Amino acid sequence: MTDVVGLELEDARARLAAGGIGVRSVTETRSPQPVELGGALRVVRVRREGDVVDLVVTRERYVPHGS
Repeated sequence: MTDVVGLELEDARARLAAGGIGVRSVTETRSPQPVELGGALRVVRVRREGDVVDLVVTRERYVPHGS
């Protein structure tokens, strides 16, 4: 399977599809701290089961409140 960790979500979807791998779910994760999130969604974790994957994504930038 193609390594898609670190890629923007749409790029990861395209690479996976080209390799015959389907995306079953996409879950966005957030910091437990109060932060502002921005930028593109990037893949931070992949779990594969057969010919499908579950992706965990987060925004590429965050700024702590009060900074």
